[in-house]
Amino acid sequence: MIDVAIVDIKEEMLEAVREVFENTTPGEELIKSSGEVYLKPNGIDFKPYAYTDPNVLEATIRYFQDVGAKRVFVMENSTQANMTRVVFEFTGYKEICKRTGAKPIYLDEDSCLKVDLAHFEEAIEFPKLIVDKFIHEKDEHTYVSLPKLKTHSMSTVTLGIKNQMAFPSHKDRGYHHNYNLHRRLADFYLLVRPDYTLIDGTHAVFNGHYPLQTFLSKSIEKLDILIGGADTLATDVIGARVLGYEIGEIKHLSLVQEDDVGVGELEKIKVKGDLSRFTKKYPCDIPDDMPEDVNIIRGQELLCPEGCDLNVRMTLQMLYYDFGGKGGFTILMGKGFNKEDLNSISGRVFIAGDCAITETKLLLENRLGKKNVLTSPTCNRLADTTTALCKLMGINILELVPSRVTAIKALVQAKFHGSKALIPDIV
Repeated sequence: MIDVAIVDIKEEMLEAVREVFENTTPGEELIKSSGEVYLKPNGIDFKPYAYTDPNVLEATIRYFQDVGAKRVFVMENSTQANMTRVVFEFTGYKEICKRTGAKPIYLDEDSCLKVDLAHFEEAIEFPKLIVDKFIHEKDEHTYVSLPKLKTHSMSTVTLGIKNQMAFPSHKDRGYHHNYNLHRRLADFYLLVRPDYTLIDGTHAVFNGHYPLQTFLSKSIEKLDILIGGADTLATDVIGARVLGYEIGEIKHLSLVQEDDVGVGELEKIKVKGDLSRFTKKYPCDIPDDMPEDVNIIRGQELLCPEGCDLNVRMTLQMLYYDFGGKGGFTILMGKGFNKEDLNSISGRVFIAGDCAITETKLLLENRLGKKNVLTSPTCNRLADTTTALCKLMGINILELVPSRVTAIKALVQAKFHGSKALIPDIV
């Protein structure tokens, strides 16, 4: 039997964190020969409730310091269209590291090494630190994943295993967001596996990638729990059950179970805590609300929800509802368009993804003019998508950050330290 704990957060976060580990695998047993502990929160973005709660992160840092870690590191490589230094500034992670003595590691600033995936011919790039510490020297260093308890429109849930989507470089991620996403997530787990996964369940977060601020009350529910275990698949299975999902509904978890690198059968998981009290099924898709004055034309032959479809619609919603963006343009995405639909287009157009670009770009540029046709290549070049949609919707990129001065300072520092993050064009 594999132990997974569900612990209620009461007055002291540190005590809740301690209880999770003591009910499963105590922290001192996880510390390896180097004495180094690397924490990987979900720090994809700085929007409220999109990231691992700072209190959970700080308590976990202090817990490992208390049980004998020589050094604690906080590492992340934020989502495309963002920089990790910027996210650490606005989430409070930078200040937590300063206060506790933990060292922040911005993986987008690291050099990269090629790694092979089990089910794909093309090698991809991982940060050198990940390759060195957790592939070649995995018996010497401790890696703890700290995901958020969230549903996700592309992967149903985003917990411990999907938390490792941070490892591929931004340029490689653009080609991962298609129908192969689930297999790639499972392959990442074949390469790198956390020694422990602690899920931040302060809130259940649902309705897709991260909640729109306009609809925030409809997309979060306060739970005040932590879920933890040394087997990431088993821990994800319990986290998914709290969100209302069985393993068979989650493609990447099912693939990991088939790969036999973790325990996915509920009857083989000993849950320390009351799982039966969680009876809701939280929606994983993004809200239905879309701007009425944006014409979205979908290819009839192929359109991957894991790529062009949901990434574009999510960004469109965010800019429209949370930042007051304007419509009045057309979006094309997918493969296999009707000539009648293409001929009916007038005004400005945004073409998302290589499939749609290859099929429609030249035709539309010849008819509408190059300045009226904007594009975003690969299966998900989120930086280009954000740039194009901001231009079409009349939004200055710097309106998306809480403080322009802080963001620009962090951006300059990141560039100085060699960040390879793909970010929107701020000029």
